[in-house]
Amino acid sequence: MDSFEEYLAQNRDRYMSVITPGGNHGDTLIHLGLMKKLDEFNIEHSCFNLEELYRRNPIIGVKYLVNIAFWRLDYAHGFKLIDLPPETEHILFEGGGYLNDIWYGPTLFRQVMRRTTEPIAVGPQSYLFTRTRFKEYFQDQRPVHLFCREKYSEQHLVEQNLPENVHISISPELALYLTEKDIEEYIEPRKDNYTLLAFRNDKESAISSHTKITLLDQVEKPLTSDISMEKTLTDFVSTVYNAEYIYTDRLHIAILSKILDKPATLFSNKYHKNRGVWELSLKESINYRAK
Repeated sequence: MDSFEEYLAQNRDRYMSVITPGGNHGDTLIHLGLMKKLDEFNIEHSCFNLEELYRRNPIIGVKYLVNIAFWRLDYAHGFKLIDLPPETEHILFEGGGYLNDIWYGPTLFRQVMRRTTEPIAVGPQSYLFTRTRFKEYFQDQRPVHLFCREKYSEQHLVEQNLPENVHISISPELALYLTEKDIEEYIEPRKDNYTLLAFRNDKESAISSHTKITLLDQVEKPLTSDISMEKTLTDFVSTVYNAEYIYTDRLHIAILSKILDKPATLFSNKYHKNRGVWELSLKESINYRAK
C-alpha cells in the first residue's frame, strides 16, 4: 500500500465528510479514483462538491466569491459554505491542484477549518503558496495530514515550517488508482484518426504560441481542443482513447493517457505540478517537454 492507502486503512472506522471545490473532467477522475479506494476500505462517507452546491443555490456562490475577496485581502473571516453531517468524524479534502495561490482552494479549506474540530486530511495535492500564510491555518492543534503527489510540493510544505500537528507525506495522484476497466463505461470507439493537441488557456499555461503553431505545422490531422473543459466525461475519455498521439499541458489528459495506454507528451505548466507528477508517476510511459 502507498501512504494514502495506509492512512485510509488506519481511519477506516471513521465516518468521513469528503470535500472538493469541484472543477473539470480531470477533477472528476480524481474523485472516481478516491471513491474507488473509499469503497475498497469500506469507509462510510458523504461527499460535498462546492461547485455543485452553488449551482443549486446561487447564494452559496455569492458567499464563496465574497470569501475569495476576503482571502485576497488576507482577512481570515468569511461565510460558512458547507454544512457537514453531525456524524462526521473525519474531514477529507480530495486531491488535486487547488490548494495554492493560483486558484482559490485555500478559501474553502480555511472556512472549513474555522468551523470544525475533526481531524483533517488532504488527498495527494500540488501546493504552492507565495502569499498565503498557510502555517496560520493550523493553530488549533488538531491532527492534520497533508499528502503531496510530487516531491516539489513536499519540499515546499517543509519550508513553510508548519506546526507539529501537521504531518506531510508523498503519495501518487488519486486518478492513477483507476484502470481502463474502471472507466470503460465512458469509452466510445470512433473511426476518426487524429493527433490530439489539448492545451490550457488559463493562469497555469506556460506553453508559447510559437510551440503550438510549430506542432500544428508538424502534425497530420490535428484535433485542437481543451477537452478537460468541454462537453461530457464520455467525450473527454473517448477523445483520448481514440487519439493516435496526444500533446498536452493538462496533467489529467496525460494521466488518462497512461491509464488508457496511449502515447503522449506532457508539457510543463507555470509551476512544479506537471514536472513533479511526471517524475513520480508518469515518466515510464509518458514523454515530457519543458515549455
